Amino acid sequence: MTPLSGIQANVQQSSLLTPAGQAPSELQQPQQGSPELKEAFQKFVAGTFYKQMFKALRSAQGKPAYFHGGQAEEMFQSQLDQQISEDLASRDGNAFSDSLFSAFSRQLNAKSTESINAASGATL
Repeated sequence: MTPLSGIQANVQQSSLLTPAGQAPSELQQPQQGSPELKEAFQKFVAGTFYKQMFKALRSAQGKPAYFHGGQAEEMFQSQLDQQISEDLASRDGNAFSDSLFSAFSRQLNAKSTESINAASGATL
């Protein structure tokens, strides 16, 4: 047995060369239902929505003529709006993120299936 024939036998037994039907279940179904992914998605989607909503509300409201605090007040308001939007996103963000998360997970599953099929077709 030559050294190369031993290497070739190991390469053929590699999991990279298995067909897509025999791929591990972790590759066929990504962790779409993981609570960490869903929570991060919810914070991003709902947080972005609420931040934009507060930004639009603040821009529609004019500055008072006499009791405006200047740049310091604007900075405080933006930080307050950010904190309120994060709190709303974590508490009530499911209303926005559930339907988007299901569409995202379907798209993620379709792309992972395509990549598994492409990888199995390239190695055969």
